[in-house]
Amino acid sequence: MTKKLAVRTAVVVLGLGAVIGSAPAFALTSSTAGSTAYTSTTSATDDTMNVSDTSADSRAAYGQYKRQANAGTTLNLWNKSGSGTTVSASDGSRIFTIRACRQEQWDSDTCAGWVA
Repeated sequence: MTKKLAVRTAVVVLGLGAVIGSAPAFALTSSTAGSTAYTSTTSATDDTMNVSDTSADSRAAYGQYKRQANAGTTLNLWNKSGSGTTVSASDGSRIFTIRACRQEQWDSDTCAGWVA
């Protein structure tokens, strides 16, 4: 084996090892009229929940989500800051399902389906 081929082989093997050995980070996104909820990875063991208000309609946007640390509990992150704003929350565990919601004034709230 030539020196050049050996170097290429080593680079490929090291690159594959880095990809296979790293923890996967999957961002979740959910949207409904007036609200977008999404996750961002803070670290290998922590995700941040984000909720953006996407409509100037005088209704609050919020996201519902579940974390691995308390999988049986549905958490809510409210954004009452107005159109064009985003609020975020992180508490030290991974998020495995989310959905975006919008508060309705005289009816049941509008929520997208759960995304995992």
